[in-house]
Amino acid sequence: MSNYMLIYLGGDPEWAAKTTPEEMAASMQAWTQWMENLQSKDQLVSGGDPLNYGGKRVTAEGVVTDIAAAEFKELVSGYSIVKANNYDEAVEITKTCPIFSHPGCTVEVREIMEMNV
Repeated sequence: MSNYMLIYLGGDPEWAAKTTPEEMAASMQAWTQWMENLQSKDQLVSGGDPLNYGGKRVTAEGVVTDIAAAEFKELVSGYSIVKANNYDEAVEITKTCPIFSHPGCTVEVREIMEMNV
C-alpha cells in the first residue's frame, strides 16, 4: 500500500462567512462521516486540514508575492492523506470526497514518495 495526498483546489474564499450555522454543521458532518468511513477501512492516514486562502509565494531569489484571490482554480484550500493499493483505488476514494459539494473544487491525487534515508 502507498500513501496518497489529496490536494483540494479551488473553492470560494468567502464560503465560511456566507454559510449559515446549519450549512456549516451539515458540511462538517459530511466530512466527519467520510473520514470515519475511511478510518473504518484503514484507508485514512491523516484527515489533513483546511488552509486559509491568503498566503505568500516565495521564489528561490527571495521574491515574495501575495497569493491573489483571483487564482481560485489554482488555490490549494486543504489536503488529506489516504492509503490505497494503487492510483485507481486512490481515485475511487477521492470520488467520494465531500469537497465536491462545493462548486468549482477539484482534487489532485499525488502518490507520496517513500524516502529510504
